[in-house]
Amino acid sequence: MALALLVGLGGIIVPTFAESNPPFDGRPWNVSSGNLSVVYTQSSPIGAYPRTNFFEAPPSVESQVRLKNLGLVANEDYVSWGAVERVPGQWDWKQHDAMEQTLHKAGLKYVVYDWVHFPPVWIREQPEKRTLMRCMEHNKEANYLSVFDPRTIEWYDHFYKNLHEHFGNRIDDVYACILGPYGEGNYPLYVPDWVNMGHCHEGYWCGDEYAVKAFQMAMKRKYSRVGKLNKAWGSEYKSFEEVHPPKELAKEKFIPSLTLFSTPQDKRRWLDFITWYHQAIIDFTEQSLKTVLKYFPAEKVRTKPGGSSGGVNPITYGTYCPGYAKMAKGYGVVLQPADCQGAVFADKWMGTAYQFYGVKECTEPCGGLDDKNFARRMFSDASSGAAQLFTYEFESHAKDIQRYVHLFTGKSGETEVAVYCPTTLNRLGDNLATTIGAAAPLRDLCEFDVLDELLINDGALTTKRYKALIVFQAEVVDQPILDKLRKFQHAGGKVISVGNLQVKNVEGQLWNGSAKMTKVAARTKNGEWLKELSAQLAGCKGVDGKLDGLWTCRRGTQVFVFNSTDKPAKIDSQAMELAPYNIWFNQIVAPKNN
Repeated sequence: MALALLVGLGGIIVPTFAESNPPFDGRPWNVSSGNLSVVYTQSSPIGAYPRTNFFEAPPSVESQVRLKNLGLVANEDYVSWGAVERVPGQWDWKQHDAMEQTLHKAGLKYVVYDWVHFPPVWIREQPEKRTLMRCMEHNKEANYLSVFDPRTIEWYDHFYKNLHEHFGNRIDDVYACILGPYGEGNYPLYVPDWVNMGHCHEGYWCGDEYAVKAFQMAMKRKYSRVGKLNKAWGSEYKSFEEVHPPKELAKEKFIPSLTLFSTPQDKRRWLDFITWYHQAIIDFTEQSLKTVLKYFPAEKVRTKPGGSSGGVNPITYGTYCPGYAKMAKGYGVVLQPADCQGAVFADKWMGTAYQFYGVKECTEPCGGLDDKNFARRMFSDASSGAAQLFTYEFESHAKDIQRYVHLFTGKSGETEVAVYCPTTLNRLGDNLATTIGAAAPLRDLCEFDVLDELLINDGALTTKRYKALIVFQAEVVDQPILDKLRKFQHAGGKVISVGNLQVKNVEGQLWNGSAKMTKVAARTKNGEWLKELSAQLAGCKGVDGKLDGLWTCRRGTQVFVFNSTDKPAKIDSQAMELAPYNIWFNQIVAPKNN
Protein backbone atom coordinates (compact mmCIF):
# COMPACT_ATOMS: atom_id res chain seq x y z
CA MET A 1 0.00 0.00 0.00
CA ALA A 2 1.71 3.16 -1.19
CA LEU A 3 1.86 6.07 1.23
CA ALA A 4 1.43 9.44 -0.42
CA LEU A 5 1.69 12.97 0.93
CA LEU A 6 -1.19 15.17 -0.11
CA VAL A 7 -2.09 18.74 0.67
CA GLY A 8 -4.81 18.44 3.28
CA LEU A 9 -7.66 20.75 4.09
CA GLY A 10 -6.49 24.09 5.42
CA GLY A 11 -3.15 23.88 3.65
CA ILE A 12 -1.55 21.26 5.91
CA ILE A 13 0.59 18.42 4.62
CA VAL A 14 -0.96 15.25 6.00
CA PRO A 15 -0.22 11.61 5.23
CA THR A 16 -2.86 9.53 3.52
CA PHE A 17 -2.96 6.13 1.84
CA ALA A 18 -3.15 6.26 -1.94
CA GLU A 19 -4.97 2.95 -2.37
CA SER A 20 -7.79 3.58 0.07
CA ASN A 21 -9.44 6.65 1.46
CA PRO A 22 -11.98 5.61 4.10
CA PRO A 23 -15.13 7.73 4.43
CA PHE A 24 -15.20 10.48 7.02
CA ASP A 25 -16.13 9.12 10.44
CA GLY A 26 -17.84 11.61 12.74
CA ARG A 27 -17.86 9.38 15.82
CA PRO A 28 -15.24 11.26 17.89
CA TRP A 29 -17.50 14.33 17.67
CA ASN A 30 -20.84 12.49 17.80
CA VAL A 31 -21.97 14.39 14.69
CA SER A 32 -25.75 14.28 14.90
CA SER A 33 -28.95 15.51 13.33
CA GLY A 34 -32.64 14.77 13.55
CA ASN A 35 -36.23 15.83 13.30
CA LEU A 36 -37.93 12.45 12.96
CA SER A 37 -41.58 11.74 13.91
CA VAL A 38 -42.48 15.44 14.09
CA VAL A 39 -45.52 14.96 11.85
CA TYR A 40 -46.56 12.01 14.02
CA THR A 41 -46.59 14.32 17.05
CA GLN A 42 -48.43 17.01 15.11
CA SER A 43 -51.06 14.44 14.13
CA SER A 44 -51.49 12.93 17.60
CA PRO A 45 -54.26 13.92 20.06
CA ILE A 46 -51.98 16.56 21.63
CA GLY A 47 -50.83 17.81 18.23
CA ALA A 48 -51.57 21.01 16.37
CA TYR A 49 -53.31 19.04 13.59
CA PRO A 50 -54.75 15.87 15.16
CA ARG A 51 -55.67 13.01 12.83
CA THR A 52 -56.81 9.47 13.54
CA ASN A 53 -54.71 6.42 12.75
CA PHE A 54 -51.80 8.42 11.36
CA PHE A 55 -48.38 6.81 10.99
CA GLU A 56 -45.27 8.69 9.78
CA ALA A 57 -43.20 6.41 7.59
CA PRO A 58 -39.51 6.26 8.48
CA PRO A 59 -36.93 7.47 5.97
CA SER A 60 -35.46 4.83 3.70
CA VAL A 61 -32.51 2.86 4.98
CA GLU A 62 -30.62 3.91 1.85
CA SER A 63 -31.07 7.61 2.65
CA GLN A 64 -29.69 7.07 6.15
CA VAL A 65 -26.76 5.03 4.86
CA ARG A 66 -25.92 7.94 2.58
CA LEU A 67 -25.84 10.27 5.57
CA LYS A 68 -23.72 7.82 7.53
CA ASN A 69 -21.23 7.65 4.67
CA LEU A 70 -20.97 11.43 4.82
CA GLY A 71 -20.06 11.18 8.50
CA LEU A 72 -23.36 11.36 10.38
CA VAL A 73 -23.32 9.35 13.59
CA ALA A 74 -26.71 9.82 15.23
CA ASN A 75 -30.25 10.78 14.25
CA GLU A 76 -32.95 11.97 16.65
CA ASP A 77 -36.50 10.72 16.94
CA TYR A 78 -39.09 12.91 18.69
CA VAL A 79 -41.00 10.72 21.14
CA SER A 80 -44.01 12.48 22.64
CA TRP A 81 -45.66 11.03 25.72
CA GLY A 82 -49.06 12.35 24.65
CA ALA A 83 -48.74 10.45 21.36
CA VAL A 84 -47.64 7.04 22.70
CA GLU A 85 -49.91 6.71 25.77
CA ARG A 86 -53.22 7.95 24.41
CA VAL A 87 -55.13 5.72 26.84
CA PRO A 88 -53.92 5.20 30.42
CA GLY A 89 -51.57 2.22 30.55
CA GLN A 90 -51.78 1.48 26.83
CA TRP A 91 -48.46 2.25 25.12
CA ASP A 92 -48.17 2.27 21.34
CA TRP A 93 -44.53 2.19 20.20
CA LYS A 94 -45.14 1.23 16.56
CA GLN A 95 -44.04 4.63 15.21
CA HIS A 96 -40.78 4.67 17.10
CA ASP A 97 -39.96 1.00 16.70
CA ALA A 98 -39.96 1.60 12.95
CA MET A 99 -37.65 4.61 13.30
CA GLU A 100 -35.28 2.74 15.60
CA GLN A 101 -35.04 -0.26 13.29
CA THR A 102 -34.39 1.93 10.25
CA LEU A 103 -31.59 3.91 11.88
CA HIS A 104 -29.91 0.84 13.30
CA LYS A 105 -30.08 -0.97 9.96
CA ALA A 106 -28.28 2.03 8.47
CA GLY A 107 -25.60 1.89 11.17
CA LEU A 108 -26.67 5.11 12.89
CA LYS A 109 -27.30 5.76 16.56
CA TYR A 110 -30.96 5.93 17.57
CA VAL A 111 -31.46 8.97 19.80
CA VAL A 112 -34.71 9.68 21.64
CA TYR A 113 -35.63 13.33 22.08
CA ASP A 114 -38.55 13.16 24.49
CA TRP A 115 -41.50 15.48 24.81
CA VAL A 116 -42.85 14.73 28.27
CA HIS A 117 -43.85 18.29 29.17
CA PHE A 118 -47.09 18.16 27.14
CA PRO A 119 -49.17 15.48 28.90
CA PRO A 120 -51.65 13.13 27.23
CA VAL A 121 -55.14 14.55 26.80
CA TRP A 122 -56.51 12.19 29.44
CA ILE A 123 -54.25 13.78 32.08
CA ARG A 124 -54.71 17.29 30.80
CA GLU A 125 -58.47 16.96 31.21
CA GLN A 126 -58.28 15.72 34.82
CA PRO A 127 -57.15 18.64 37.03
CA GLU A 128 -56.95 16.38 40.09
CA LYS A 129 -54.07 14.48 38.45
CA ARG A 130 -51.86 17.39 37.44
CA THR A 131 -51.02 21.09 37.59
CA LEU A 132 -50.47 23.08 34.41
CA MET A 133 -48.30 26.17 34.00
CA ARG A 134 -50.37 29.26 34.83
CA CYS A 135 -49.56 32.78 33.61
CA MET A 136 -49.49 35.83 35.84
CA GLU A 137 -51.05 38.17 33.27
CA HIS A 138 -54.39 36.42 32.80
CA ASN A 139 -54.38 33.66 35.45
CA LYS A 140 -54.90 31.08 32.70
CA GLU A 141 -53.32 27.69 32.03
CA ALA A 142 -51.15 26.56 29.15
CA ASN A 143 -50.99 22.88 28.20
CA TYR A 144 -47.57 22.43 29.81
CA LEU A 145 -47.09 20.48 33.03
CA SER A 146 -46.05 22.77 35.88
CA VAL A 147 -42.39 22.53 36.90
CA PHE A 148 -43.46 23.52 40.42
CA ASP A 149 -45.83 20.61 41.14
CA PRO A 150 -43.90 17.58 42.54
CA ARG A 151 -46.31 15.28 40.68
CA THR A 152 -44.81 16.45 37.38
CA ILE A 153 -41.56 14.61 38.08
CA GLU A 154 -43.60 11.55 39.06
CA TRP A 155 -45.21 11.68 35.61
CA TYR A 156 -41.79 12.06 34.02
CA ASP A 157 -40.68 8.96 35.90
CA HIS A 158 -43.76 7.15 34.62
CA PHE A 159 -42.76 7.95 31.03
CA TYR A 160 -39.04 7.18 31.28
CA LYS A 161 -39.66 3.93 33.11
CA ASN A 162 -41.92 2.69 30.32
CA LEU A 163 -39.56 4.03 27.64
CA HIS A 164 -36.72 2.00 29.12
CA GLU A 165 -38.83 -1.11 29.64
CA HIS A 166 -39.78 -1.12 25.97
CA PHE A 167 -36.53 -0.10 24.26
CA GLY A 168 -33.81 -1.00 26.76
CA ASN A 169 -30.39 -0.88 25.11
CA ARG A 170 -31.86 -0.15 21.68
CA ILE A 171 -31.72 3.52 22.70
CA ASP A 172 -28.23 4.92 22.14
CA ASP A 173 -28.82 8.39 23.61
CA VAL A 174 -31.75 9.98 25.40
CA TYR A 175 -32.66 13.53 26.44
CA ALA A 176 -33.92 14.70 29.80
CA CYS A 177 -36.98 16.78 28.97
CA ILE A 178 -37.30 20.25 30.47
CA LEU A 179 -40.12 22.62 29.50
CA GLY A 180 -40.36 25.24 26.77
CA PRO A 181 -42.15 24.69 23.45
CA TYR A 182 -39.44 22.26 22.32
CA GLY A 183 -38.70 20.64 25.68
CA GLU A 184 -35.76 22.97 26.32
CA GLY A 185 -34.75 25.11 29.27
CA ASN A 186 -37.18 27.98 28.97
CA TYR A 187 -40.67 28.83 30.11
CA PRO A 188 -43.77 28.57 27.86
CA LEU A 189 -43.62 30.38 24.54
CA TYR A 190 -46.23 30.35 21.82
CA VAL A 191 -45.10 28.00 19.04
CA PRO A 192 -48.41 26.65 17.70
CA ASP A 193 -47.24 24.60 14.71
CA TRP A 194 -46.35 21.41 16.64
CA VAL A 195 -48.82 20.91 19.48
CA ASN A 196 -52.00 22.36 20.91
CA MET A 197 -50.51 24.71 23.50
CA GLY A 198 -53.73 26.08 24.94
CA HIS A 199 -53.50 29.60 26.36
CA CYS A 200 -49.88 30.55 25.67
CA HIS A 201 -47.70 33.63 25.19
CA GLU A 202 -44.40 35.12 26.25
CA GLY A 203 -44.70 36.17 29.86
CA TYR A 204 -44.25 34.97 33.42
CA TRP A 205 -45.52 31.50 34.32
CA CYS A 206 -45.56 31.22 38.09
CA GLY A 207 -49.24 31.66 38.88
CA ASP A 208 -50.12 28.15 40.06
CA GLU A 209 -50.38 27.40 43.78
CA TYR A 210 -47.22 25.28 43.80
CA ALA A 211 -45.24 28.09 42.17
CA VAL A 212 -46.38 30.63 44.75
CA LYS A 213 -45.50 28.27 47.61
CA ALA A 214 -42.09 27.59 46.04
CA PHE A 215 -41.38 31.31 45.85
CA GLN A 216 -42.44 31.83 49.47
CA MET A 217 -40.18 29.00 50.63
CA ALA A 218 -37.24 30.37 48.63
CA MET A 219 -37.62 33.80 50.21
CA LYS A 220 -37.91 32.25 53.66
CA ARG A 221 -34.67 30.34 53.08
CA LYS A 222 -32.92 33.54 51.98
CA TYR A 223 -34.17 35.93 54.68
CA SER A 224 -35.23 33.53 57.49
CA ARG A 225 -37.33 36.29 59.08
CA VAL A 226 -40.04 38.29 57.34
CA GLY A 227 -38.72 41.45 58.98
CA LYS A 228 -35.43 41.12 57.10
CA LEU A 229 -37.32 40.67 53.84
CA ASN A 230 -39.45 43.76 54.59
CA LYS A 231 -36.31 45.82 55.19
CA ALA A 232 -34.77 44.65 51.91
CA TRP A 233 -37.96 45.16 49.90
CA GLY A 234 -39.53 48.13 51.66
CA SER A 235 -42.62 45.98 52.30
CA GLU A 236 -44.90 45.33 55.28
CA TYR A 237 -45.67 41.61 55.15
CA LYS A 238 -46.77 39.96 58.38
CA SER A 239 -45.64 36.49 57.32
CA PHE A 240 -44.02 34.69 54.41
CA GLU A 241 -47.43 33.30 53.47
CA GLU A 242 -48.35 36.81 52.31
CA VAL A 243 -45.37 37.02 49.94
CA HIS A 244 -46.25 36.66 46.27
CA PRO A 245 -44.47 37.19 42.95
CA PRO A 246 -44.30 40.89 41.96
CA LYS A 247 -47.66 42.54 41.37
CA GLU A 248 -46.27 44.13 38.19
CA LEU A 249 -46.39 40.73 36.47
CA ALA A 250 -50.16 41.02 36.13
CA LYS A 251 -49.67 43.82 33.61
CA GLU A 252 -49.99 42.91 29.94
CA LYS A 253 -46.57 42.48 28.30
CA PHE A 254 -44.78 43.75 31.39
CA ILE A 255 -41.17 44.85 30.77
CA PRO A 256 -38.87 45.54 33.74
CA SER A 257 -36.59 48.57 33.60
CA LEU A 258 -34.22 50.66 35.70
CA THR A 259 -36.78 53.45 35.54
CA LEU A 260 -39.58 51.26 36.86
CA PHE A 261 -37.42 49.84 39.66
CA SER A 262 -36.00 53.18 40.73
CA THR A 263 -35.40 52.54 44.44
CA PRO A 264 -32.90 50.08 45.91
CA GLN A 265 -35.79 48.24 47.57
CA ASP A 266 -37.66 47.82 44.30
CA LYS A 267 -34.49 46.62 42.59
CA ARG A 268 -33.84 44.05 45.31
CA ARG A 269 -37.44 42.86 45.28
CA TRP A 270 -37.32 42.29 41.53
CA LEU A 271 -33.84 40.71 41.56
CA ASP A 272 -34.91 38.26 44.27
CA PHE A 273 -37.86 37.22 42.15
CA ILE A 274 -36.18 36.92 38.75
CA THR A 275 -33.15 35.10 40.18
CA TRP A 276 -35.51 32.58 41.79
CA TYR A 277 -37.58 32.32 38.60
CA HIS A 278 -34.54 31.48 36.49
CA GLN A 279 -33.18 29.05 39.06
CA ALA A 280 -36.53 27.27 39.48
CA ILE A 281 -36.48 25.82 35.97
CA ILE A 282 -32.82 24.83 36.41
CA ASP A 283 -33.74 23.00 39.63
CA PHE A 284 -36.51 21.22 37.76
CA THR A 285 -34.03 20.23 35.06
CA GLU A 286 -31.83 18.62 37.69
CA GLN A 287 -34.81 16.59 38.87
CA SER A 288 -35.50 15.54 35.28
CA LEU A 289 -31.86 14.51 34.85
CA LYS A 290 -31.93 12.46 38.04
CA THR A 291 -35.10 10.75 36.83
CA VAL A 292 -33.57 9.78 33.49
CA LEU A 293 -30.37 8.60 35.20
CA LYS A 294 -32.45 6.04 37.11
CA TYR A 295 -33.02 4.22 33.82
CA PHE A 296 -30.12 5.16 31.51
CA PRO A 297 -26.37 5.52 32.14
CA ALA A 298 -24.89 9.02 32.18
CA GLU A 299 -22.92 8.44 28.97
CA LYS A 300 -26.24 8.14 27.13
CA VAL A 301 -27.96 11.14 28.72
CA ARG A 302 -28.09 14.73 27.49
CA THR A 303 -30.37 17.73 27.77
CA LYS A 304 -31.08 20.96 25.91
CA PRO A 305 -30.84 24.01 28.17
CA GLY A 306 -32.23 26.30 25.49
CA GLY A 307 -30.49 28.98 23.51
CA SER A 308 -29.21 32.52 23.59
CA SER A 309 -31.08 34.26 20.73
CA GLY A 310 -27.63 35.11 19.42
CA GLY A 311 -26.87 37.15 22.55
CA VAL A 312 -28.70 36.69 25.82
CA ASN A 313 -32.32 35.55 25.75
CA PRO A 314 -35.05 37.90 27.01
CA ILE A 315 -35.35 37.36 30.74
CA THR A 316 -38.95 36.19 30.35
CA TYR A 317 -37.64 33.04 28.66
CA GLY A 318 -35.87 31.97 31.84
CA THR A 319 -32.97 30.49 29.85
CA TYR A 320 -30.00 31.17 32.08
CA CYS A 321 -27.28 29.19 30.30
CA PRO A 322 -24.42 29.50 32.87
CA GLY A 323 -26.80 28.24 35.57
CA TYR A 324 -27.43 25.04 33.60
CA ALA A 325 -23.69 24.47 33.27
CA LYS A 326 -23.24 24.80 37.04
CA MET A 327 -26.16 22.46 37.70
CA ALA A 328 -24.82 19.75 35.38
CA LYS A 329 -21.35 19.70 36.93
CA GLY A 330 -20.49 16.20 38.08
CA TYR A 331 -23.35 14.36 36.38
CA GLY A 332 -21.30 13.32 33.34
CA VAL A 333 -24.06 14.26 30.87
CA VAL A 334 -23.89 16.36 27.70
CA LEU A 335 -25.57 19.76 27.44
CA GLN A 336 -26.71 20.91 23.99
CA PRO A 337 -27.49 24.65 23.91
CA ALA A 338 -29.32 26.06 20.91
CA ASP A 339 -28.78 29.18 18.76
CA CYS A 340 -25.08 28.43 18.19
CA GLN A 341 -24.66 30.43 15.01
CA GLY A 342 -21.26 32.07 15.31
CA ALA A 343 -22.60 34.85 17.52
CA VAL A 344 -19.37 35.51 19.38
CA PHE A 345 -20.64 36.88 22.69
CA ALA A 346 -23.35 34.26 23.06
CA ASP A 347 -21.04 31.36 22.19
CA LYS A 348 -18.39 32.56 24.65
CA TRP A 349 -20.99 33.30 27.34
CA MET A 350 -22.08 29.67 27.19
CA GLY A 351 -18.71 28.11 26.37
CA THR A 352 -16.82 29.82 29.20
CA ALA A 353 -19.36 28.45 31.67
CA TYR A 354 -19.07 24.91 30.26
CA GLN A 355 -15.28 25.09 30.52
CA PHE A 356 -15.33 26.50 34.05
CA TYR A 357 -17.76 23.92 35.42
CA GLY A 358 -16.29 21.03 33.41
CA VAL A 359 -19.37 20.07 31.38
CA LYS A 360 -19.25 18.61 27.86
CA GLU A 361 -20.91 20.82 25.27
CA CYS A 362 -22.63 19.83 22.03
CA THR A 363 -23.65 22.87 20.02
CA GLU A 364 -26.88 23.25 18.07
CA PRO A 365 -27.89 26.07 15.71
CA CYS A 366 -31.46 27.19 15.20
CA GLY A 367 -31.14 26.19 11.54
CA GLY A 368 -31.07 28.17 8.33
CA LEU A 369 -27.34 28.98 8.23
CA ASP A 370 -25.73 29.55 4.86
CA ASP A 371 -22.22 28.26 4.11
CA LYS A 372 -20.31 31.32 5.32
CA ASN A 373 -22.24 31.50 8.59
CA PHE A 374 -21.93 27.77 9.13
CA ALA A 375 -18.13 28.06 8.85
CA ARG A 376 -18.21 30.99 11.26
CA ARG A 377 -20.33 28.88 13.58
CA MET A 378 -17.79 26.05 13.50
CA PHE A 379 -14.89 28.40 14.25
CA SER A 380 -16.79 30.02 17.12
CA ASP A 381 -17.92 26.68 18.54
CA ALA A 382 -14.42 25.21 18.35
CA SER A 383 -12.73 28.22 19.96
CA SER A 384 -15.41 28.22 22.70
CA GLY A 385 -14.65 24.59 23.65
CA ALA A 386 -17.38 22.55 21.97
CA ALA A 387 -16.79 18.80 21.86
CA GLN A 388 -19.73 17.64 19.73
CA LEU A 389 -21.82 19.00 16.87
CA PHE A 390 -25.52 18.88 16.04
CA THR A 391 -27.14 20.35 12.93
CA TYR A 392 -30.59 20.08 11.38
CA GLU A 393 -29.03 20.53 7.94
CA PHE A 394 -26.29 17.93 7.98
CA GLU A 395 -26.28 17.04 4.30
CA SER A 396 -26.08 20.71 3.25
CA HIS A 397 -23.04 21.31 5.43
CA ALA A 398 -21.35 17.90 5.40
CA LYS A 399 -18.39 19.26 3.44
CA ASP A 400 -17.58 21.92 6.04
CA ILE A 401 -18.16 19.45 8.88
CA GLN A 402 -15.64 17.08 7.32
CA ARG A 403 -13.15 19.92 6.92
CA TYR A 404 -13.41 21.53 10.33
CA VAL A 405 -15.03 19.35 12.98
CA HIS A 406 -11.64 17.99 14.08
CA LEU A 407 -11.19 21.44 15.67
CA PHE A 408 -13.89 20.46 18.20
CA THR A 409 -11.48 19.26 20.88
CA GLY A 410 -13.55 20.22 23.92
CA LYS A 411 -10.96 22.88 24.78
CA SER A 412 -11.39 26.60 24.34
CA GLY A 413 -8.85 29.03 22.94
CA GLU A 414 -6.15 30.19 25.32
CA THR A 415 -6.64 33.70 26.61
CA GLU A 416 -5.92 35.95 29.56
CA VAL A 417 -8.68 38.37 28.59
CA ALA A 418 -12.31 38.25 29.72
CA VAL A 419 -15.40 40.31 28.93
CA TYR A 420 -17.84 41.06 31.73
CA CYS A 421 -21.46 39.99 31.30
CA PRO A 422 -23.59 42.43 33.37
CA THR A 423 -26.06 39.86 34.70
CA THR A 424 -27.66 42.10 37.32
CA LEU A 425 -28.19 44.85 34.79
CA ASN A 426 -29.76 42.39 32.37
CA ARG A 427 -32.14 41.08 35.01
CA LEU A 428 -33.21 44.62 35.79
CA GLY A 429 -34.34 44.93 32.19
CA ASP A 430 -31.47 46.89 30.67
CA ASN A 431 -30.47 46.11 27.08
CA LEU A 432 -27.06 44.43 26.71
CA ALA A 433 -26.71 45.43 23.05
CA THR A 434 -23.62 47.53 23.78
CA THR A 435 -21.76 44.58 25.28
CA ILE A 436 -23.03 42.01 22.79
CA GLY A 437 -22.38 44.24 19.78
CA ALA A 438 -18.79 44.90 20.83
CA ALA A 439 -17.90 41.21 20.83
CA ALA A 440 -17.42 40.72 17.07
CA PRO A 441 -15.01 43.64 16.52
CA LEU A 442 -13.21 42.72 19.75
CA ARG A 443 -12.81 39.14 18.49
CA ASP A 444 -10.68 40.50 15.66
CA LEU A 445 -8.30 41.90 18.26
CA CYS A 446 -8.16 38.96 20.65
CA GLU A 447 -9.52 35.69 21.95
CA PHE A 448 -11.57 36.26 25.09
CA ASP A 449 -13.82 34.52 27.58
CA VAL A 450 -17.13 35.93 28.82
CA LEU A 451 -17.57 35.95 32.59
CA ASP A 452 -21.14 35.95 33.77
CA GLU A 453 -21.68 37.12 37.34
CA LEU A 454 -22.42 33.55 38.39
CA LEU A 455 -18.91 32.50 37.34
CA ILE A 456 -17.35 35.54 38.99
CA ASN A 457 -19.18 34.75 42.22
CA ASP A 458 -17.91 31.16 42.02
CA GLY A 459 -14.28 32.27 41.73
CA ALA A 460 -13.58 32.37 37.99
CA LEU A 461 -12.06 35.88 38.03
CA THR A 462 -8.51 35.37 39.29
CA THR A 463 -5.13 36.61 38.12
CA LYS A 464 -4.10 32.99 37.62
CA ARG A 465 -6.63 32.86 34.76
CA TYR A 466 -6.90 36.44 33.52
CA LYS A 467 -4.87 39.63 33.36
CA ALA A 468 -7.70 41.87 32.17
CA LEU A 469 -11.50 42.13 32.46
CA ILE A 470 -13.15 44.37 29.84
CA VAL A 471 -16.34 46.13 30.95
CA PHE A 472 -18.78 47.74 28.50
CA GLN A 473 -21.83 48.09 30.76
CA ALA A 474 -21.98 48.11 34.56
CA GLU A 475 -24.41 50.79 35.67
CA VAL A 476 -25.79 48.50 38.40
CA VAL A 477 -23.78 45.59 39.84
CA ASP A 478 -24.54 43.66 43.00
CA GLN A 479 -22.03 44.36 45.77
CA PRO A 480 -20.66 40.79 46.13
CA ILE A 481 -19.62 40.92 42.46
CA LEU A 482 -18.02 44.33 42.92
CA ASP A 483 -16.06 42.88 45.84
CA LYS A 484 -14.73 40.18 43.53
CA LEU A 485 -13.73 42.80 40.96
CA ARG A 486 -11.92 44.81 43.65
CA LYS A 487 -10.09 41.71 44.80
CA PHE A 488 -8.99 41.10 41.20
CA GLN A 489 -7.66 44.66 41.04
CA HIS A 490 -5.77 44.24 44.33
CA ALA A 491 -4.11 41.12 42.91
CA GLY A 492 -2.83 43.06 39.92
CA GLY A 493 -5.61 42.44 37.39
CA LYS A 494 -6.83 45.20 35.11
CA VAL A 495 -10.50 46.14 35.03
CA ILE A 496 -10.80 48.08 31.77
CA SER A 497 -13.75 50.42 31.23
CA VAL A 498 -14.72 51.05 27.61
CA GLY A 499 -16.02 54.58 27.98
CA ASN A 500 -16.42 56.50 31.23
CA LEU A 501 -18.64 54.17 33.25
CA GLN A 502 -20.19 55.11 36.58
CA VAL A 503 -20.41 51.77 38.38
CA LYS A 504 -22.85 51.59 41.29
CA ASN A 505 -24.21 48.80 43.45
CA VAL A 506 -27.89 47.93 43.80
CA GLU A 507 -28.16 50.39 46.70
CA GLY A 508 -26.96 53.23 44.43
CA GLN A 509 -23.50 53.65 45.98
CA LEU A 510 -20.52 54.37 43.71
CA TRP A 511 -18.11 51.43 43.55
CA ASN A 512 -14.87 52.13 45.39
CA GLY A 513 -12.91 50.40 42.64
CA SER A 514 -14.08 52.84 39.96
CA ALA A 515 -11.04 55.06 40.35
CA LYS A 516 -8.78 52.05 39.79
CA MET A 517 -10.35 51.13 36.46
CA THR A 518 -8.28 51.58 33.32
CA LYS A 519 -10.29 53.68 30.88
CA VAL A 520 -10.24 53.58 27.09
CA ALA A 521 -12.32 55.47 24.55
CA ALA A 522 -16.02 54.70 24.28
CA ARG A 523 -17.01 52.32 21.50
CA THR A 524 -17.33 54.21 18.23
CA LYS A 525 -17.35 53.34 14.55
CA ASN A 526 -13.85 54.73 13.98
CA GLY A 527 -12.38 51.92 16.13
CA GLU A 528 -10.27 54.14 18.36
CA TRP A 529 -11.41 52.12 21.38
CA LEU A 530 -9.92 48.97 19.84
CA LYS A 531 -6.57 50.67 19.25
CA GLU A 532 -6.46 51.85 22.85
CA LEU A 533 -7.51 48.40 24.05
CA SER A 534 -4.76 46.80 21.98
CA ALA A 535 -2.17 48.85 23.87
CA GLN A 536 -3.69 47.92 27.24
CA LEU A 537 -3.83 44.21 26.40
CA ALA A 538 -0.33 43.96 24.94
CA GLY A 539 1.45 40.90 26.30
CA CYS A 540 -1.73 39.07 27.30
CA LYS A 541 -2.14 35.54 26.02
CA GLY A 542 -4.74 35.31 23.25
CA VAL A 543 -4.19 38.83 21.91
CA ASP A 544 -3.65 38.92 18.16
CA GLY A 545 -3.30 42.68 18.17
CA LYS A 546 -4.15 43.09 14.48
CA LEU A 547 -7.39 44.56 13.20
CA ASP A 548 -7.40 42.70 9.90
CA GLY A 549 -10.60 40.65 10.02
CA LEU A 550 -8.70 37.45 10.81
CA TRP A 551 -9.89 35.79 14.02
CA THR A 552 -7.18 33.69 15.65
CA CYS A 553 -7.44 30.83 18.14
CA ARG A 554 -4.43 29.19 19.80
CA ARG A 555 -4.47 26.01 21.86
CA GLY A 556 -1.01 24.79 22.73
CA THR A 557 0.80 24.15 19.44
CA GLN A 558 -2.40 24.39 17.44
CA VAL A 559 -3.45 27.58 15.68
CA PHE A 560 -6.51 28.15 13.54
CA VAL A 561 -7.76 31.30 11.85
CA PHE A 562 -11.13 32.40 10.46
CA ASN A 563 -11.34 34.99 7.70
CA SER A 564 -14.39 37.01 8.75
CA THR A 565 -14.16 39.32 5.73
CA ASP A 566 -15.60 39.04 2.23
CA LYS A 567 -12.15 39.23 0.62
CA PRO A 568 -9.13 36.87 0.52
CA ALA A 569 -6.66 37.63 3.29
CA LYS A 570 -2.99 36.79 3.62
CA ILE A 571 -1.81 34.90 6.68
CA ASP A 572 1.53 36.50 7.58
CA SER A 573 3.23 33.29 8.64
CA GLN A 574 2.20 31.44 5.48
CA ALA A 575 2.79 32.00 1.79
CA MET A 576 -0.92 31.70 1.12
CA GLU A 577 -4.19 33.56 1.06
CA LEU A 578 -7.22 32.48 3.05
CA ALA A 579 -10.52 32.64 1.16
CA PRO A 580 -13.43 34.58 2.68
CA TYR A 581 -15.32 32.77 5.45
CA ASN A 582 -12.84 29.88 5.51
CA ILE A 583 -10.75 28.46 8.33
CA TRP A 584 -7.01 27.82 8.12
CA PHE A 585 -5.33 25.55 10.64
CA ASN A 586 -1.76 24.42 11.11
CA GLN A 587 -2.17 21.16 12.95
CA ILE A 588 -4.76 18.42 13.20
CA VAL A 589 -5.45 17.32 16.73
CA ALA A 590 -7.64 14.23 16.93
CA PRO A 591 -9.65 14.29 20.18
CA LYS A 592 -10.50 11.28 22.25
CA ASN A 593 -13.90 9.72 21.61
CA ASN A 594 -16.68 11.79 23.14
